[in-house]
Amino acid sequence: MTLAFNHDALANISRSLADAGISLDDAGNSMPSAVDGGCGTPAILGILAKLADNTGQLVVGVKAVSEAVAKANTAYLEQDATAAESVQNEIGAR
Repeated sequence: MTLAFNHDALANISRSLADAGISLDDAGNSMPSAVDGGCGTPAILGILAKLADNTGQLVVGVKAVSEAVAKANTAYLEQDATAAESVQNEIGAR
């Protein structure tokens, strides 16, 4: 059985997620601060508030996943290097 990880792909995934988090966070700047919706204004503002809250939670989640993927990739690379060194030392000792 062969097990291989594409570390560049994992790094790209982490960067893509980080970029998505930044883009989502920047989208908050386009949120209107006032709405002229007549008698529907309170409902519209409620919808916008919910959308802003949900988007904020999504940003936090996406950034957390990005960091977790990057951490896992780094940890795997470090453990792989340690294992390779151990194998090389065993081979050299024979």
